[in-house]
Amino acid sequence: MIDTFKEAIDLTARALDEFDQSHWIIAFSGGKDSTAVLKIFSNAVLQVSRFSGIIDVIYCDTGVENPLLDSYVKKTLFDFSTEARSTGLPFNVKILTAPVQDRFFVKVIGRGYPPPTNSFRWCTKNLRIKPVSNFISNAAIGDAIVAIGLRRSESIQRSRSIKKAGDDYWQFQNEAGRKYKVFLPIINFDISDVWGTISSIKRPVSIDTEKLKLLYYGASGECPMLRSPTSPPCSSGRFGCWTCTVVRKDHSALKLIEAGYRELLPYLNFRNWLSQIRNDPERRWPQRRNGKHGLGPFTIAARSEILKELRRLEGMTEEHILWASEYEYIHMLWENDIQTENDLLNGKNTIAS
Repeated sequence: MIDTFKEAIDLTARALDEFDQSHWIIAFSGGKDSTAVLKIFSNAVLQVSRFSGIIDVIYCDTGVENPLLDSYVKKTLFDFSTEARSTGLPFNVKILTAPVQDRFFVKVIGRGYPPPTNSFRWCTKNLRIKPVSNFISNAAIGDAIVAIGLRRSESIQRSRSIKKAGDDYWQFQNEAGRKYKVFLPIINFDISDVWGTISSIKRPVSIDTEKLKLLYYGASGECPMLRSPTSPPCSSGRFGCWTCTVVRKDHSALKLIEAGYRELLPYLNFRNWLSQIRNDPERRWPQRRNGKHGLGPFTIAARSEILKELRRLEGMTEEHILWASEYEYIHMLWENDIQTENDLLNGKNTIAS
């Protein structure tokens, strides 16, 4: 176990030394794998005598992340940024967001999008992939290297995709026609290696390892501890958006609530209600925006209903879920759709593009 993470630190130190003037980007989600990567980098950079490059730690805030993990991540990144400045570590924290027109509730309440399904999974690309891709694309104008906590043992599908891409610590990707390097320092780690790294490496002290362990254990029963080789395998916990309706049940939220995180219950109730009304024809236009017959966007009345319930959720949780810019954009979109909806309900075929 010790050899595993020490080898990863040494490997990373050599990479930082070789590319000491590059723009490094660490993709951080707050989960166990990206936490292990950040700990490895924080210790590896201390072994490099001269490093004049940039190390950005990026987190993509979708606006609808699991509230417990999102709160943990933002506090961790704030504390980590403070620690990096005080100790002279060359890390910069960047929190990325989608443009207002692409955010979840702007799409649902403003444009009337039904919550995502497997056949209409519009959320991931807009909320998570595009902001990260744009950031990397801009960085790749120069010499960008992206460090990701991908592991071969995470899943059969992940192992196949890694093998296809090169099956090595180093891979290459393209973003908007710009080529950049991908560095995978924990590609050969299993789950016990990940938790061993997180538990054994004390720096940076701003990462609350015990809090992360509790979140994972609550969400899935995953055992975040050093295990005997004869112990049964642990489950692989995952956190997602609290609004996700792609899955039939939000098992991680249910398990966290059962584990005592009752503050998630109002979020889960709202998510379940949104899933229930998704295909109600009384709440949907009788025509799609492309002019084809079938359930179209939510009606203005339904969007107003969803907004009212969201405001009620904000009151119950004492959290600001909808940003002021989103609220303004939503009302602009409503104004654009009022005439279209009137025409449809009066039997006319005109529809806005």
